Amino acid sequence: MDHTLTALQQDVLRTFAYFDVFSYPLSRHQVYKFLPHNSVTQQTLEETLRSLEAHGVLKSKNGYYFFSDRTPEIVRSRIENERRASTMLKRARWISFLLKQIPFVRAVFITGSLSKNVAHPSSDVDFMIVTAPNRLWIPKMILTAVRRIFLFNSVKYFCFNLFVTENGLLFSEQDMFNAVEIATTRVLWNEDAYRRFQSVNAWTGRYLPNWHNGDSPVRSISGAPSICQRALEVVLDVFPLTAIDDFLMKTARHYWRRRNRHLDEGKFESLFQCSPHISSVWYDDHKSRILNAFQRRLKQCGVEQAE
Repeated sequence: MDHTLTALQQDVLRTFAYFDVFSYPLSRHQVYKFLPHNSVTQQTLEETLRSLEAHGVLKSKNGYYFFSDRTPEIVRSRIENERRASTMLKRARWISFLLKQIPFVRAVFITGSLSKNVAHPSSDVDFMIVTAPNRLWIPKMILTAVRRIFLFNSVKYFCFNLFVTENGLLFSEQDMFNAVEIATTRVLWNEDAYRRFQSVNAWTGRYLPNWHNGDSPVRSISGAPSICQRALEVVLDVFPLTAIDDFLMKTARHYWRRRNRHLDEGKFESLFQCSPHISSVWYDDHKSRILNAFQRRLKQCGVEQAE
């Protein structure tokens, strides 16, 4: 790219470079929300988009912008994926009602592509489950058993990549990927927990200063615990639950470590977080793939990542 690009033009290209990794064209409003800096008006942004389009860097169709080396087919795909996502979100809301019955589950969020209103034909519903403190592994194992026994281990509508406790909501890895994932997370159950989640991760503002969660209205079910859940927790309370939770955590870690002997300890810890406060499983190292593709696209655009 031309070295005479303005600061705003570079910010716009950084924004497109990230979402181009997902083959996702952006509306003008979305470009504004995902800009890495906020010293810009809507009018100035619109003028910048028109300028980049006039110079053949961007194209547009039906109000969506994308890199000029992409075909307009990218817009049709986005619209189709949004229609599919609408159906999947309705089903996910019903599933969250069932999750509300599980002991020690305190909130249910949607992450991944569906949280951005995108669903490809092969997409899963990625749930983020918030549990009571020191009770993460019990509901995780219950849900794993339900999926394997009754759903033949299908993850289409029952994918649980991330569990955290109410006192483990802060994401320690602070980067562009996690900032976008946190900002776009959608709540299905317990808006109070969702607001706490966004509050403790206010660091995302360093990456997305124009983002406001009010821009993405949600329709969640009641945050009050269910009668079924309360009853089950009373029954289970006669057992040494903290010791059981700790045992399940150690068992899971041993299982994952044995199956992934080829990974060094640092890589294993980044892909398989296993502690009393968080459980995450990323077999395909999704985050690294996305950030590496982002860096390649930035290089093609001739701009550096925002500081």
